Amino acid sequence: MAADGQVLYNHSLQIRVGILTVSDSCYKSLLDDRTGQNLKDLVEDEARFGGFVSVYKIVPEEMDDIKETLLDWCDDKELNLILTAGGTGFAPRDVTPEATREVIEREAPGMALAMLMGSLNVTPLAMLSRPVCGIRGKTLIINLPGSKKGSQECFQFILPALPHAVDLLRDAIVGGKPHHGDLDNLPSPPPPPTPPPAPPSLRLTVERGIQCQGHEEVKKDSGVSSTEDSSSSHNTSSVGVKQIPEGIVSRGVQAFPRESASLSSTPSESPRAHSTSRFSTASCPTPKVQSRCSSKENILRASHSAVDITKSSRRARAASFPLTSMDKAFITVLEMTPVLGTENVNYHDGFGRVLAQDVFAKDNLPPFPASMKDGYAVRAADGPGDRFVIGESNAGEPPSQTVMPGQAMRVSVGSPIPCGADAVVPMENTELLKESDDGTEELEVRVLIQARPGQDIRCIGHDIKRGECVLAKGTHMGPSEVGLLATLGAIDVDVHKFPVIAVMATGNELLPPEESLQPGKVRDSSRATLLSVIQEHGYPTIDLGIVGDNPDDLLTALNEGIAHADVIVASGGVSLGDKDYFKQVLDIDLNAQIHFGRVFMKPGLPTTFATLDTHGMRKIIFSLPGNPISSIITSNLFVIPALRKMQGIIDPRPTILKARLACDVKLDPRPEYHRCILTWHHQEPLPWAQSTGNQMSCRVLSMRSANGLLMLPPKTEQYLELHKGEVVDVMVIGKL
Repeated sequence: MAADGQVLYNHSLQIRVGILTVSDSCYKSLLDDRTGQNLKDLVEDEARFGGFVSVYKIVPEEMDDIKETLLDWCDDKELNLILTAGGTGFAPRDVTPEATREVIEREAPGMALAMLMGSLNVTPLAMLSRPVCGIRGKTLIINLPGSKKGSQECFQFILPALPHAVDLLRDAIVGGKPHHGDLDNLPSPPPPPTPPPAPPSLRLTVERGIQCQGHEEVKKDSGVSSTEDSSSSHNTSSVGVKQIPEGIVSRGVQAFPRESASLSSTPSESPRAHSTSRFSTASCPTPKVQSRCSSKENILRASHSAVDITKSSRRARAASFPLTSMDKAFITVLEMTPVLGTENVNYHDGFGRVLAQDVFAKDNLPPFPASMKDGYAVRAADGPGDRFVIGESNAGEPPSQTVMPGQAMRVSVGSPIPCGADAVVPMENTELLKESDDGTEELEVRVLIQARPGQDIRCIGHDIKRGECVLAKGTHMGPSEVGLLATLGAIDVDVHKFPVIAVMATGNELLPPEESLQPGKVRDSSRATLLSVIQEHGYPTIDLGIVGDNPDDLLTALNEGIAHADVIVASGGVSLGDKDYFKQVLDIDLNAQIHFGRVFMKPGLPTTFATLDTHGMRKIIFSLPGNPISSIITSNLFVIPALRKMQGIIDPRPTILKARLACDVKLDPRPEYHRCILTWHHQEPLPWAQSTGNQMSCRVLSMRSANGLLMLPPKTEQYLELHKGEVVDVMVIGKL
């Protein structure tokens, strides 16, 4: 491959490629395989490789499944190239390298070395990857990392020699095929970048040994993958660097990803973790500051910048938290959010809850043979003809008579079938022959059809059989499920607890809505909005009120929320203002773990997520932007899914629909969540999404009547806007 991306020589035969994604989550359809799809695009891109993906498969992280697929593709399908994605890290189930070694006949260490060297220029975490490259027959097998970004980078690192390697194996007769000497013309890998000097504040932090951490846990398969965390750190840690982290920019916005990380663990994304890898201070023995002096003094002594942030002139001029992609942020929230314990409730209180037990039927339904129609219970063997009516079977009363040959009994829907009868003839298939003198009773009828045994009868246990599991553990109960509990006589059931959420607004400029406006003040609307969003989903809330921009007041309010709630949701205090103390109070005073402090999205850039483990319980803390529009959007994107997971909902992601744009929409450099109104036109399968107009985060009118969020990708040189009629993803946030 030439430096300008052109192919050095033409292939006489197109390279046949297999892509194998190794992922438990993708195999179980819990996550979408974006990595495999991206590799397919790269392989088939004529400007890059120009191959043909003839087979694509997802397998679980099991040795046998990986080996079986590789052997089949090498020996039976005789592919030229196999790219595996995933399973190359340190986690116990990362067995792709081991499976590959058992299949290959010869190793190709140079390609593995090229990927490692290229990745080490991006992140030191590349040393944690274990790729294997090798040959079986005429097939080249290459292990790539599981992340979309990491796999694309590693593919690019080996691309200059990849076509020639494949042609050597398949003995292709290629016009213009280079000799070994011609490979000298291939581009050399770029030299490792010289790291810019650390800002004075960061150098001061390292020199004094403040806040140095031990080795951080690293996410599986993070080595060569060049994760978004590490790339963000490299791109944002130096002063004056304005470039957007490559791993954050993508063609589409996967707000609720189905790939990569499992939902059980995640690495810390605190600034300390990033500064640790950058400045090689992981083994620094200096302990974390634990003094319990006043909040302002703690912040001065142990802030990330080691500068007195209470002095406006010395406040941070750049964000200390790296940008986190929306994918990573969402996965992190779900990974770090626990499922709450259980409690026993009456079935009347079961609506909206998630069952923590299987519910079995203790009786048959129906418990007796019951009629499905209004008509006559007869003996099917009697056939058509005249019948004497011997009375009526009434609902709620067992019949006292037995139907004999030539007889029939009047029945209604749901009433018991009398002994002797084995079919029901509907009323419309009979004629009245004789009635009582006063016309109140039928004495004789004529059956006009041949009934078959069992006709229009619900037999015992027809709907539910005794001992059957009717409602499984994990069922999210709606009105029908509550009705089933009543049907089964399941009066008390175990359910997951509802999380309790404490909500506060921060800012000296805020006034309660009940008060008259004063100079420099605005009424607090974020708190009312957040409380309503949470209550709309049925969760109990605690109103912590308005908290001033003061570290001690923030600490007091947070401690109150931690004492009485499972989740704390705050708005404001997380930007770069000289009064934005929230993150420092979380980190220094509460010793909470901040997993991310900025998200590459619009609106909602300063969104912060932290956890605090105390007294054997995990508390979840969200600090959302102060603008009411930003807070309501980020609450739908992060808070509500977390609450849904806490209450035991198996898939807590919100509903995403396809819709057509009702107007042209300009794209932003960041992935954007654009307020819209979804409406359906007559006989059209997809709804139309109408923008609510100006999308400034301070414009509260942009949320009026909005029931959806357009999930817009960031703009590129090729795509500056989306046009009317184009199909986009829309997240549902209101009633349709």
